[in-house]
Amino acid sequence: MKTKLTVLLLAGLLAGASTALAGPPTGTWQTLNKPAQFEKLKAGDKIAYVCNQCQTVTEVTVQSTAAAMEHCKEGATVTCPSCKTKVKVVTKGPPKNPTLVREVTYVNEKGEPCFFIAKPAEKP
Repeated sequence: MKTKLTVLLLAGLLAGASTALAGPPTGTWQTLNKPAQFEKLKAGDKIAYVCNQCQTVTEVTVQSTAAAMEHCKEGATVTCPSCKTKVKVVTKGPPKNPTLVREVTYVNEKGEPCFFIAKPAEKP
């Protein structure tokens, strides 16, 4: 089941959010921006697509770990379920240094970050 909330509603519900377009606060949501984080996802996990283009948050159920890994593959695209905007997966960081982890970002056709993926933080 997909649940849509506006980013403004999300910001109001989550303590510590400074603006509607800011990332989720630490401790409540975990922004997924490293390949290792996507590798840990398994079928049935819930993630949130946060689109700054249409200002929505859409809950999505992960189908498989392989499908989750497509969210961090350089050059792949992710489509916002609400506005149907396609964003491109771009990785940042030193490509020739395997000890440093590259960071995943999602950009629009202008190359501007406009989307991110998050999941509820695990409870201690």
